[in-house]
Amino acid sequence: MKKCFLAALFGGSVLAGVQVQAEELKVYGRAHLGVENSDTGSGSDTSVESYASRMGIKGAADLDTGISAFYKLEFQVEMSENDNDGKSEENITARSQYVGIKGRFGQLLVGRDDTAMKKSQGKVDLMNDFSADIKNFFVGENRLGDTLQYTTPSLNHLKFTVSYIAEDNSKQNGESGLSMAASYGDSKLKKTAVYASVARDEEVAGQDITRVTVQGKIAQVTLGASYQQSEAVGSNDTVDSYMASVALKLDNGYKLLAQYQNSDGASGKLKDSGDATSIGVEKSLSKQARMYLWYTKTDLDNDPDQDHMALTLRYDF
Repeated sequence: MKKCFLAALFGGSVLAGVQVQAEELKVYGRAHLGVENSDTGSGSDTSVESYASRMGIKGAADLDTGISAFYKLEFQVEMSENDNDGKSEENITARSQYVGIKGRFGQLLVGRDDTAMKKSQGKVDLMNDFSADIKNFFVGENRLGDTLQYTTPSLNHLKFTVSYIAEDNSKQNGESGLSMAASYGDSKLKKTAVYASVARDEEVAGQDITRVTVQGKIAQVTLGASYQQSEAVGSNDTVDSYMASVALKLDNGYKLLAQYQNSDGASGKLKDSGDATSIGVEKSLSKQARMYLWYTKTDLDNDPDQDHMALTLRYDF
């Protein structure tokens, strides 16, 4: 990870009269590419895909008031398509980008970030960034601008997060939204053996949503599940969606993955009801590199069924 030290990052322009101590700037990213074979009902094709490859910079600086300022500027990089001599406007898109302050009171940020609802899933989605990403069957996986977000300090592994999304956001249809979540435990399951959360969206991106998520670790087995009920604002039709995942860690650096998800109404990016079953193998090559081999079968009620299989390489820096 590249590191350099900058003095007085904000130069007094962010918080007038507040001294800023030396700050560590971190450049980070992820290159994740794979060869994927897909059959979406109109024939089979093979392609090279980029799975949410990204890069960014982030840092924090202590202030003389006993708090610290922090920021993140992250971009998604499409590494496999949109050639066009590298000039495609869609080759680089915004991810989380914000500035904030934190201290004993918790943390407060403003900008673009995952909502409290999206963050509440923790690590339960074992197929994250792949074809069976939870966002394909669940609404509520939002990363929104015009956001003001507050997270309380952790008290006995319990904390609360509230996201306010201003009506100026293009997905809010002129109405402000509120996303709230309460969580217990460490989502990475390193400090606690169980992670659990309850989240609620009120008029966020046109949806009212309630979601419950739980994940736990027993020896080398990690089990997780999530259930949500969603309703489009102004509609009386509710959609029930759920998923379950299991991972088995082996001693030789391999991890076996399995996941199932279902939605009884048009939901997520697929805009259809149905279910998806996924199996996969993860192989750790080093602290920064890993490989995946996975297969997903999606059965849809109103569209052709889909089959996806891929071999991918991921490198974090």
